[in-house]
Amino acid sequence: MNNITLRLAKESDKVWLDSLRREVYRDLFFATWGDWDEDRHIRHFEACLNEGHIQIIEINKTPIGMLQVFDLDHAIEISEIQISSSHQGKGLATQIISDILKRAKLSNKKVTLSAGLKNIGAVKLYKKLGFKEVNRTEAKIYMERILNNY
Repeated sequence: MNNITLRLAKESDKVWLDSLRREVYRDLFFATWGDWDEDRHIRHFEACLNEGHIQIIEINKTPIGMLQVFDLDHAIEISEIQISSSHQGKGLATQIISDILKRAKLSNKKVTLSAGLKNIGAVKLYKKLGFKEVNRTEAKIYMERILNNY
């Protein structure tokens, strides 16, 4: 498969991460709220940065996405996974999430995540990977995958 590597994000990645977030969430913003909401973008981006645990997804040392995962006592939470549009549809998110599922199984934990309700591609992928809906709001669907030994 693809030669994906992960590295911790650095301060110097902030501008690239902002650009990536704008790219991958643009259509979702329009589908959900009817327009781009700069204040919402800034709030969510700053909150993401403040939570930390951000990794840059690279292929051949070229950034192509980001991953934010929290290893909690009871679960592994995939908080963010963003793949640049030029690399979407190539199985990269599937590969990354599958690796997280393997790690969770070894740790005897479930995996949790959420997605925008209008992010149909992401929701479809998560269902294909065995995630089940556990809750929803007017804008988000919350899902989890319980592994066999959990």
